[in-house]
Amino acid sequence: MKIVENNKLKKLIADDNKKIRSIDDVYFKDENGEEHYPYYTTIIYLPNNFDISKINELYVEEIEEVAELGE
Repeated sequence: MKIVENNKLKKLIADDNKKIRSIDDVYFKDENGEEHYPYYTTIIYLPNNFDISKINELYVEEIEEVAELGE
């Protein structure tokens, strides 16, 4: 992950072939059997007052799995 700052905007950008999710957004199945899948993105716009030292406490970068054609 890298942070890019330009024109007063801060962006957290995933490395090539990776994706970002909130550290608290995880897969689970509730008592009714409904599944929750995490939301992934490649860019997150950060507020100007964002504390960069907290980045690894809030976000996780994972390898993006690419589905094979024909599956």
